[in-house]
Amino acid sequence: MKTIHLLLLFILCGFASAQESLSEADLKKYLNKEVQYCDQVYGTFVTKGEKQVILLNLGAEYPNHTFVVAIFQDSWKNFDYKPEEFLKDKHICVKGKLILYNGKPEIIVKSPKQITVK
Repeated sequence: MKTIHLLLLFILCGFASAQESLSEADLKKYLNKEVQYCDQVYGTFVTKGEKQVILLNLGAEYPNHTFVVAIFQDSWKNFDYKPEEFLKDKHICVKGKLILYNGKPEIIVKSPKQITVK
């Protein structure tokens, strides 16, 4: 099982390094599975409204980003830094369940342990 996870890690890191979007076939293969994805945070955004979300755009600036990290407001208390400020322009690896939101691959982060700064 660890071999599969390591292989998956190398595959996804390879995608990140090339800064290409994940293909539809790749998404279907890894959708709803625990993955690790590494890339640069090119932009951040905090949504407005009652239930705010921090969005980290990886791979390129919005709207050309290839991957999204979402941190919902109820998880902000778990961080001892402001992710939207501290992580901007840094190369990170994020671990979590791969989902699709508005056609883009995304991981929802609930803990800073899911993010490693490279």
